[in-house]
Amino acid sequence: MSAENVEVVRQLLATFVEVDEGLVEPGRLQRFFAADATLDMDPKVAPENTEFHGIDEFLAWRTEWIAMFDDWSYDPEQFLDAGDNRVAVTFRQRGRLRDTDDWVDMHYGIVYTVEEGLITASRMYVTVKDALDAAGLSE
Repeated sequence: MSAENVEVVRQLLATFVEVDEGLVEPGRLQRFFAADATLDMDPKVAPENTEFHGIDEFLAWRTEWIAMFDDWSYDPEQFLDAGDNRVAVTFRQRGRLRDTDDWVDMHYGIVYTVEEGLITASRMYVTVKDALDAAGLSE
């Protein structure tokens, strides 16, 4: 089941790219998530709201986050089977803060829980090390 779980997460992130490029509607992301899925953010990134119930709450927050930047991108770097229905993904995110010459460059990780082909939970960690530690995959 591990390879299938990794593939679910790969497809999810590919769909995020299609949403970001305006190729598909954000509602297309719903098919990847269980109805009661939770998405947790590291409080160091989102201290005012660290838990989202369902993809719609997360997308609203994400839209606000991206709006802070004039130029923004993110790239999944590694997809790692973490066992126990978990998939760890490391990311690099870059963005130039709106109306400035200041850049944000982040390396972080997300651990996804996949059950019966649907994401039931995800937890974003502000560092790759924190994500890998949480997934039992320390560097």
